[in-house]
Amino acid sequence: MKQFVTVLKYSFKEQMTNRFAFGLLIVFVPIWFWLLGIITPSAPLAFKFRPTHTYLHASGHDITLITAGLNLLTMILGFMFFHSIQRSLDFDKRLTRAGLSRFWFIVGSTIALLAVTAVVALYMILILLLFWPSPHNIFEIWLGFWLVSITYGSLGRIIGMILNSELPGFFFIVMFSMIDVFLQNPLGNPAANKPFLQFFPSYSAMQLSVAGGFTHIFAGSQVLLALSWLISFFLISLVLFYFRTKITNSIQPTPVEAGDEKLRPQPQEL
Repeated sequence: MKQFVTVLKYSFKEQMTNRFAFGLLIVFVPIWFWLLGIITPSAPLAFKFRPTHTYLHASGHDITLITAGLNLLTMILGFMFFHSIQRSLDFDKRLTRAGLSRFWFIVGSTIALLAVTAVVALYMILILLLFWPSPHNIFEIWLGFWLVSITYGSLGRIIGMILNSELPGFFFIVMFSMIDVFLQNPLGNPAANKPFLQFFPSYSAMQLSVAGGFTHIFAGSQVLLALSWLISFFLISLVLFYFRTKITNSIQPTPVEAGDEKLRPQPQEL
């Protein structure tokens, strides 16, 4: 329990110091919703709602607002957790060398991820309501936003343990998230109703958000699909963190231990 609390404390502290990400959320999110809202027509679009295998005719303006929220969450939170794991990895390695369990480290940091993403998704919903005041089920939209935030936060953590440079990781997260969410939007992508899109991370979040915005159906199967991404990324994070910290735990031989005779103490004559 002490180790778990220690990891939670440092994980929350790490996220709260990321002023750039929170600045983007506070300043850029309302501007992004406003811009897309004024340039997108409200003409109805056919969207295939896979939980019921039927087509919904929803407002293109409202669907675009959903995809705008998903897009911002994937990029900002993906980079936010990518940056935090890169910045704190050396310190985390020292914690494991001091006896911190790797398993409890990943569990604690995942709990912190769940809490931070829940708050950020709630903030995104409050901004969304300024431009779309009457969705059918706002809780279901929040759930979709939260699940995509968890998915990309976990993905950002994995990328941060794989790559040693921020620039490639930043571009990977931005490009992958833009492609992923863009393919889900029927306004910009004529193939948005194709079956292969269900294998993308934001698919279940999009279906949940559409269900909350335009139907009275709770798409529970999509929650299970999103949780499968979380469990997969949790296991991958645990394996990667184990190997990243295992390297530093091995004690490197000193020159004396390696057989450098010049550095060995010479016997003194009595």
